[in-house]
Amino acid sequence: MSAQEMAAIERAMEFGREISRKAEKINGPPFRRDAHAKATGCLRATFSVNGDIPAHFRHSVLSQPGREYQSWIRFSNGDMTVQPDAKADARGMAIKLLDVDGVKIAPELTGPATQDFIMTNTPAFFNRNIYDYVDNMSHLAELDRTGWFINLWPPRFHPELFYRAVQTVSSKIDTPLQPQYYSMLPYQLGDTQLKFSARPCPGMNFELDIDESDGDYLTEAMAEQLAEGGACFDFMLQERVADADMPIDDAAVIWSEEASPFVPVARVNIPPQTFDGEAQQAFCENLSMNPWHGVDDWRPWAA
Repeated sequence: MSAQEMAAIERAMEFGREISRKAEKINGPPFRRDAHAKATGCLRATFSVNGDIPAHFRHSVLSQPGREYQSWIRFSNGDMTVQPDAKADARGMAIKLLDVDGVKIAPELTGPATQDFIMTNTPAFFNRNIYDYVDNMSHLAELDRTGWFINLWPPRFHPELFYRAVQTVSSKIDTPLQPQYYSMLPYQLGDTQLKFSARPCPGMNFELDIDESDGDYLTEAMAEQLAEGGACFDFMLQERVADADMPIDDAAVIWSEEASPFVPVARVNIPPQTFDGEAQQAFCENLSMNPWHGVDDWRPWAA
């Protein structure tokens, strides 16, 4: 990366810390993430690699068809502040695979090797690159959610990106087990540039008695579903096609599923469980999810 990119990343990290410091005054302790601050639940799951995945996808944790990993899933709301679940917001799903083999792609991240897949329920981002992102973070650090998109001084108007942001934060859901989730950003697996997604398995039905006046109704909905039954997602990859409109350096563009459909490569199974006790909620708050938790031929895309 260039010195300019590195400087932008360092500034974004500082703004992220400032966002968390200011949000703590609103949220109260504990000190939380600068985004996706409210967890709606952390669940035990298994991640089972399909037996028939294409050969060029068989790298990193997907190198052994049929292998099963014990996993954690963190579901969350996207805002920096802890809000009632009925408020429209981005929704997140992050999967952490445990006991993975291979060389860590970021050895400076201490602890056991894991593989993390971080997703939201929107297929593209509202910032195109690191320079958009750090500029936007400078406004968010002032708890200003719209200033980067629309501003009188300095004059600024990003209508397409503002529309993408509105899409991102407008989601209302009945349960976190319902949406399809997307990586938004590109990654590289072996020699293949791709995005990934988790989609509820065919036939999953949610007949729940939802009381949206409960500020934590998404947690309650999952607890109701998982008290007696399980849930599952298909984990899928979308390969970049070079001659399609699938830019690698503009995160705001949705890659065409017509040009390159998502291909299922693993099944995420969530068994019946109880997850809303105080100890597990504390564990969930301290669970680190990072796109640089990965091994071998897997990495976030960097030009």
